[in-house]
Amino acid sequence: MSKDKTGLAVFVTLSILYFFSIFHRVGTASIATNLVTDFNTDNSILGLMSGMYFYSYAAAQIPVGILLDKIGTRKTLTILGIIASFGNLIFSLSPTVSVLALGRGLIGFGVGGFYISALRTLAISFNPKRYATLTGTLTSIGHLGGVVASSPLALFTLFLGWRDAFLIVFFLMFLFVAVAWFTLKDSEDKLLNSKRSIRKDFGKILSNRQLLKIMPVPFFVYGCFVSFQGLWAGPFLMDVYGMSKANASLFFMFISIGFMVAFPLAGIISDKVNKKKPVLLTGIILSLLFWLLMSIFGAALDSYQLLVLLAFLGISYGITCIFLTIPATMFPLEIAGLAIASLNIFNFIGGGFFQYLMGFIIDSTHQAGNEFFSYQIIFIICTLGVLFSLVGAILFKEHSRNEKKNNKLRS
Repeated sequence: MSKDKTGLAVFVTLSILYFFSIFHRVGTASIATNLVTDFNTDNSILGLMSGMYFYSYAAAQIPVGILLDKIGTRKTLTILGIIASFGNLIFSLSPTVSVLALGRGLIGFGVGGFYISALRTLAISFNPKRYATLTGTLTSIGHLGGVVASSPLALFTLFLGWRDAFLIVFFLMFLFVAVAWFTLKDSEDKLLNSKRSIRKDFGKILSNRQLLKIMPVPFFVYGCFVSFQGLWAGPFLMDVYGMSKANASLFFMFISIGFMVAFPLAGIISDKVNKKKPVLLTGIILSLLFWLLMSIFGAALDSYQLLVLLAFLGISYGITCIFLTIPATMFPLEIAGLAIASLNIFNFIGGGFFQYLMGFIIDSTHQAGNEFFSYQIIFIICTLGVLFSLVGAILFKEHSRNEKKNNKLRS
């Protein structure tokens, strides 16, 4: 197989695995009402269960970053893929909420390495001038999982039930994990395995003041985004606008569509101007605008306005998501996996936290006849969190690895 075909096969394989990561991340929004009914639980418990994906995903980041830099992508992805597939099987067959949470946690830990494995592989194997573009394209393809996990999944569960639907996903994901084993090679990884102290590498990453300034972005911007997209968008549309489950899933599918359009464009623009900060600031400002508009007008929108705003949310985060490419350009390639993981961990701490917080707010502030009140509190909290992130991003000073002599970090 030629080098070009090999590179394409690697890119496609990584994109498909990331597809499954996103599918599981947001799929609970389409089956939330089924889970509440089947397990006779409330919104806060549902949020805690769904958040297990994010907590375990966050817990996986540092071990995954170390494994990537030590044993390479192929072995790391295979180990994690088996864990994720096993978790999917448990989730599908779970008799109680506790077992459901266990399966969800194993899924999160397993897929927790899919994305940073892809980012590291792109950083090592492809032209650095195309890094943001390739990352945007891969991420956009992966976010087809969010589209499939919305309306198609909701319709699928009407015919087969949510358990059988997730069993099918289990078989498909396990199949592509096997494909990854035969597609990926470790030859380039062997050239980059870090021989230095993990503690020193980790300390160098977390002592970089510029990286610390953008850490609120994944916690607040992504935490609010994925908690709404991945769990509470469906209940919001059904509670406030009286939509059916099928219609609600069709509406919040536009969040994923907006993201899929925006992120590749953000990557292309970033590569063209060779800057990430202007793109990042644009995305955060747009995200801030979405939550502010929802705080004020969220209960009084017509169908067209709702669709536009939901797509706008996806677009805003699609642009903001450029921050994920920053660590790979700030640090030496020898610690690229650990650097990406160190920032990515805050995505999923935020996702887990806000999924539970939103469920708690809905349960504790619900007012019969004024269903929007609980969600309005959520939207206001998200507005304030994104505003805080914007301040840190404004203070961030962008530096490229290529601008440094001897790969010395500025902090």
